Amino acid sequence: MPPVMQKALDVAISIALTAAVVFVVTGVNGFLMSRGGLWTGFRQWQAFIGRGDILGTMILTAMVTIAYVFWQQRRRPGR
Repeated sequence: MPPVMQKALDVAISIALTAAVVFVVTGVNGFLMSRGGLWTGFRQWQAFIGRGDILGTMILTAMVTIAYVFWQQRRRPGR
């Protein structure tokens, strides 16, 4: 697999993990609310993740993190 494809896959995986963590937090929050439930938490998560600014922030954060890790690995002595 080409390195660029591997980095793109790393970005996609980190975005998916972030969305999963947000889902757990909102799902548990909705479940613990007196009028809520698991479906309430799911709907809140769906509305949150569907926002363009949230998706953009997740993608930008993942790309910057992967780029920094890649840059840091190339700077290590002995490579």
